[in-house]
Amino acid sequence: MYYSIVIPKVKDVHTMVSIQVTLFDVNGKYRPISTIVQAESLDAYTANKSKYHVRAIQKMCAQRCRTWASLKADGYQKMKARIYDKEKIQAENAERYACIKKERGWN
Repeated sequence: MYYSIVIPKVKDVHTMVSIQVTLFDVNGKYRPISTIVQAESLDAYTANKSKYHVRAIQKMCAQRCRTWASLKADGYQKMKARIYDKEKIQAENAERYACIKKERGWN
């Protein structure tokens, strides 16, 4: 399994953080699956990444009513994790939507 982790600079590393974990299909046949897990702190996450990744995979399997073996058989073998900052993501989405409205001529 391939892991890609994006950890931006956080002001306080000892606060509760949300980690968004996404599984990708290596063949590109299926859409990505993602979930959010809570970590006690950024230090705790970096020290025990595999524990949080397993927790995320278990959560995804429960949400989709599938087993890890069936996800793996469908090609979900690439994983990406990032700090989930809701305000930043909403700002990026608003900016992206504004560009789409501008190029399509919507008002």
